[in-house]
Amino acid sequence: MKTISEVFETLQHSNMEQFNEVIAYCEKRVTADEGIPAVIGLDDLTCAGNATYQGAKAEEGFNYLMASGALVFASIYEQQDAEKLGNYPGIAPAMSAMAEMFFRPDEDGEAVQYREVVKDFLKL
Repeated sequence: MKTISEVFETLQHSNMEQFNEVIAYCEKRVTADEGIPAVIGLDDLTCAGNATYQGAKAEEGFNYLMASGALVFASIYEQQDAEKLGNYPGIAPAMSAMAEMFFRPDEDGEAVQYREVVKDFLKL
């Protein structure tokens, strides 16, 4: 499992173009055809004990990547005009973009995008 420092180190050296591409994709998404990616539950990162929610073993530690990605997306969205965001705070569209980019981990723990998961079900 990666530490939060390792996650931010990875994000710091990643190409921000990847985040911008996901934002552009989300803006043109036809939700009637492919739905909207969403996160059903996140671990409570503030409490180490007595957790009521248990994530899938294969996703252990993936929550740090998702949380970090949400922060990166929120910072990008917060630089946009409020009207363009429908007067929502930046975190609202950031959560959708985060769920698109970090939908689930693959066998190696790498992120699989939502569009890759649903592509076989889309009517193109």
